[in-house]
Amino acid sequence: MKKLSVIALITTIVLSACGQKDPGLKDAYKNYFKIGVAVTPRNVTDSLQAAIILKEFNSITAENCMKPGEIHPQPGVWNFTQADAIANFCRANGIKMRGHCLVWHSQFANWMFNKYDENGNQVVERDANGDTIWVEQTARGGFGGFGGFGGFGGQRPQGAPQAGQRGQGQRPGQQGQAQAPQTIKVPKYAKATKEEFYDSLRAHIHTIINRYKDVVYCWDVVNEAMSDANNPDAPYEQSFRQSTAYQLCGDEFIKKAFEFAHEADPNAGLFYNDYSAWTPAKRTYIYNMVKKLQSEGAPITGIGMQGHYNIYDNPTIEDFEKAIQMYLELVDDIQITEFDVRINHEAGGQLQFSRGEGQTLTDSIAQMQMAKYDELFKVIRKYKKNFSCVTFWNLGDRDSWLGANNFPLLFDGQYQRKPVYYTVRDFKK
Repeated sequence: MKKLSVIALITTIVLSACGQKDPGLKDAYKNYFKIGVAVTPRNVTDSLQAAIILKEFNSITAENCMKPGEIHPQPGVWNFTQADAIANFCRANGIKMRGHCLVWHSQFANWMFNKYDENGNQVVERDANGDTIWVEQTARGGFGGFGGFGGFGGQRPQGAPQAGQRGQGQRPGQQGQAQAPQTIKVPKYAKATKEEFYDSLRAHIHTIINRYKDVVYCWDVVNEAMSDANNPDAPYEQSFRQSTAYQLCGDEFIKKAFEFAHEADPNAGLFYNDYSAWTPAKRTYIYNMVKKLQSEGAPITGIGMQGHYNIYDNPTIEDFEKAIQMYLELVDDIQITEFDVRINHEAGGQLQFSRGEGQTLTDSIAQMQMAKYDELFKVIRKYKKNFSCVTFWNLGDRDSWLGANNFPLLFDGQYQRKPVYYTVRDFKK
């Protein structure tokens, strides 16, 4: 036992010394802001990946499994297993979480827009004789919109097929083939009123927050509610994504979501989160929305700028800093919530992108990526008093929603540090 104790002591001393010579990202930025990472349950259960997370990061976001459509797919049905696995990893290791996310059009609990009877059955509309009203619906094969909230508009849903992959329900040899649409008759279901929708939304938000409030320090309350239209002068009503929630409630659904979240946890940071938040159009949309709803009492305490940038002109550093300055007129807390920098000309949070097949991370491209990360972090560090966290969207390139061949992160497909890692970590040198 004595020999084992001595070995353990020596090991502790050696690891401590190595840690001082080789700090993690969180150590390099300890006087600035938290450094976070979005993870899957696999990341926190694989010993190598978990060790990297513990060394490098001090904030964790669940990439997919806390989104409404994933965790609450049907009335009374909750899928807590994966979210609990990540939350329990954080609890066991003393790491706080960002909650992501409570309302998002792309992966939403779409059942909230339906009407149910006292037994929990969906209500069908009936004619004057009490007979069910039937309507024609076009059924298409393959992988459709996710969550029923208007289809895709952000990150790839967990389990969704990547380019070149076969979607669930397709037979071998069918990938990429469009199946002929069929017209079928289905019952016409009654839609929920705005008040019924709010009742469901409030119960959802309270259940999620109360389950994880001990480990979650802030929430992306509403995600990607603003339009992608590139018109800074658009009227206020045209600056919103025309989601089902907006069509039913107008901008009030955003206000209500923040109110419900504040009821459940008055101490949590409550963020509005969106991609392309640096562009003149979208930063104007976000600014006007937040300012208006705050004036009506919405407890919006932070703004999340997702990231999803590229090595070229997205974002321009001037517009990036201008957006930060605008947001600081409204909130004291800004975060980069979904940081990655791909090596092609695409950017933003939409799912329509190439996955980098045939792209190569040449020395010159790697230098451009290092320069882009360096420029962005210089601006973020300049406003360190108002940034509480910078979160990378995935651990390594192999995990990225963009595909490994877009090389967007600091760790490669084998979770080894890339040269850009040291650009970010060793800024003081």
